[in-house]
Amino acid sequence: MGDSPRANATPECLTPRHLQLFGTIVQWFARYELLMQDVMATVAGADAAAVMLLTRSLDFAGKRRVLLDLLRHRPVPLDQFDRIRGYLVIPENLTPLRNDIAHSAWKPGAAATGVQPNWIVRIPPSVRPSRGDAASPESYVEDNEDRIEYTLDDLAQIVESLAGNYALFPAYLREVDLVPGRA
Repeated sequence: MGDSPRANATPECLTPRHLQLFGTIVQWFARYELLMQDVMATVAGADAAAVMLLTRSLDFAGKRRVLLDLLRHRPVPLDQFDRIRGYLVIPENLTPLRNDIAHSAWKPGAAATGVQPNWIVRIPPSVRPSRGDAASPESYVEDNEDRIEYTLDDLAQIVESLAGNYALFPAYLREVDLVPGRA
C-alpha cells in the first residue's frame, strides 16, 4: 500500500460523533431540497411528486437554481424572491462541506477533534495547482481556502446554523402561501 492516499485517510479518525454530525448535515440538506421541491410545485401549480421526479437527479445547487429561475419566471414579488434566496445562502455556502462528506475520505486534522477531507493534502497528479508546480508538490502554496479542517465544535455549529435557518424558512414560506400548511 505504501504512501497511497488511502493509507493516510482512515475511518478511525472519524469518531461516532463526527459521523453523527456528518449524517445530520446531510439530512438537513435533504430537508432543504424537499422544501424547495414543495415550493416549486406550489409556484408551478404542479403535483409535488411530479416535481420530485423531474428534479431527482439534481443536487442541492441544481434544485436551488431551478427554484430561483422558476420564481423569476412567475409573478413572485421581488421581496419574497430575495427572502427565499437569503434563506438558501447558508446551505449554499455549506455545499462544499456536504459534498466532501459524501465524496471524500477523511484524515485527522491538526486540532484534537479536527478532521479534513483527504484530497486537501493529496492532490491528484492530473490536477495542476494554481500556485506552484504540479511536478514538485513541495512548491505548492496553500491559502486559507486550502486549509479546511472541521472540529467537532465546528460541525456542531454548522448543524445549529442549518437547523436554525431551516426553522424559519418553512414558516416564512407558509406565511406567503408558497407551501402547504405542513413543511
